[in-house]
Amino acid sequence: MNKTRVILPLIALVGLLPTLAMADVDVRARVTKQKDIRIQERINIQKQAVIDARVRREVTKAAESQALVNQTNWNNEVCTNCDEKRDIIVNSGSGNSGVLDINQSAGNMNNQGNAVSIAVDVQIEVPPNGGTEDPRDEGFADSQAHVDQKNFNNLVDTVNILFRDALIRDSINNNAGVAHVNQAPGNMANQSNTFSLAVSLARGGVALAEADLGQVNRNNRVEESDSRGIRDAQFIGINKRADIIGSINGNTGVVGVNQSAGNMANQANVVSFSSTGFAR
Repeated sequence: MNKTRVILPLIALVGLLPTLAMADVDVRARVTKQKDIRIQERINIQKQAVIDARVRREVTKAAESQALVNQTNWNNEVCTNCDEKRDIIVNSGSGNSGVLDINQSAGNMNNQGNAVSIAVDVQIEVPPNGGTEDPRDEGFADSQAHVDQKNFNNLVDTVNILFRDALIRDSINNNAGVAHVNQAPGNMANQSNTFSLAVSLARGGVALAEADLGQVNRNNRVEESDSRGIRDAQFIGINKRADIIGSINGNTGVVGVNQSAGNMANQANVVSFSSTGFAR
């Protein structure tokens, strides 16, 4: 048998089969990537209130009253130990007529104020010889009362308060007119009572009244605690009381009372009143 005839076809057949090859390949690549991230957030809140009151009347008289109070506590610091204080009003401020104002503060850095503004125009006299008032008699009364109170960037660092008491007992009773009271054994309190009155003694007319109150507490810290550290052997605690007992009864008119045994309180009573048409 001819071996060449057998080997050549085998070689041709093997050449038709898939060839398996193995190799190690190292691939090195450099990737440059640049990414810009931009986040833009815009919040726009606008509040606008416009009140345009226009009065076109021929008036024969007018009364205008305005009471304004601004109180600010800013960048104050109180650092005390066993800071006991007591404010007491007992059997006081009763049976008065007219305007009664009481401010009492045993604390630190307290703003207290009572503002009263009253405007009354003149009554037109009846002409002599049996005459009468002008039937067109009209008046204008405008009253405004505004209070602005701010407390910011203040610090209270107090340890162990056995007592801090604010007490009003059997007081501010049976008054007639205006009675205002502020009491604060605490720290950095803004307290105000504001009253504005405008009266036109005319047959008729226009009466306007406005009362405004703005209060802000911001960036304040109160660090009152039983103890400054674990080495203190005795813990007294923080004890505060504010009591009104048997008081502010039977009054006629306007009464405003603010009482605070704490810290950084904004308290205000704002009253504005106007009227016309009292003449007969």
